[in-house]
Amino acid sequence: MRRSLSTTARVRVFEAAGGICHLCNGKITVGERWEVSHDRPLALGGSDTPDNMKPAHYSCHRAQTSETDIPAIAKAKRRYAKFIGATAPKARPLAGSRASGLRKRMNGTVERWPR
Repeated sequence: MRRSLSTTARVRVFEAAGGICHLCNGKITVGERWEVSHDRPLALGGSDTPDNMKPAHYSCHRAQTSETDIPAIAKAKRRYAKFIGATAPKARPLAGSRASGLRKRMNGTVERWPR
């Protein structure tokens, strides 16, 4: 569960990294917007401890979250659902129906349909 950080904790995270964004290795300047980023996302088993927290520019953190973290979290959830058998079985068309793509002629031969 994500918790909000106190100002003191944010300062500790910032000073521990020397004011360097851990995503682009750029200096975070005075007055620039920044966020506390988790090295390993909480949803992927990361801890909510100071050793997993790093400062990141606001734009760098947003890009990292949308391009890397969210797809990885979604994939982990899909894999877990499949692992425990929670996914719905894929429906197959009824044999001989129009959706099956096959039809049987009067002489008994089977052909692809429609051509």
